[in-house]
Amino acid sequence: MTEADAPGPGAPRAGGTLHVVIARTPGQEPGTPAPKRVAAQRAAAREALREAAALAGCPDTAFEKSGPRGRPLPTASGWRWTITHDATLVAGAVWPDADVGIDVERIALRRRDLVERVSTPEERALFGEGAEPLDALGFSRLWTAKEAVLKAERIGLPGMPRCRVVDVVGSSLVVAEYEGRRREVLQTRLGGSLISACVLSATPGRVAWHASAASQPTVGSSARRG
Repeated sequence: MTEADAPGPGAPRAGGTLHVVIARTPGQEPGTPAPKRVAAQRAAAREALREAAALAGCPDTAFEKSGPRGRPLPTASGWRWTITHDATLVAGAVWPDADVGIDVERIALRRRDLVERVSTPEERALFGEGAEPLDALGFSRLWTAKEAVLKAERIGLPGMPRCRVVDVVGSSLVVAEYEGRRREVLQTRLGGSLISACVLSATPGRVAWHASAASQPTVGSSARRG
């Protein structure tokens, strides 16, 4: 593991540390059937989630959803949890008393029609769009911030039109609003990927980004504004 606060006894409180465990995605070799690649992503994300739960002091080991494609259900002790995965990285996190959302995406610029469909000119300007179009990093920060908020809100992509970025503070903090409610998103860049994390209500003082015991990408931490 890399830079992080050591977990103390009991559950973390508001202002504490959100532990996010990140791993490289296995089983993505060319020629592997798509269903097997997705299954490998999900299994690795679940393993990262179990590591994150142990770091945070979560007493539970069962993490269930409401259905085959449903939302994460609170654990037996009431902890909330979230996972994310793509063909490069997977991650998992838990929080004791508020919903949490994380998202990972490769840093890449999408088609202009998609960029304009999921963002406003004012949002894009916050990430540096001016005379030149929004760059790949700016779009990835915008997209993952919204995704993390919408996962935490337990609404997902259908809520995208009601989620707006309202401020960008440095390289690791994005402020968004969902239906008028302010949400802070902490971010980190890992190689060619961008990872975002959001906790509702009980905003953590910092996020510790850990490498999984099974995979060792170089990660660190992000702190919110005081």
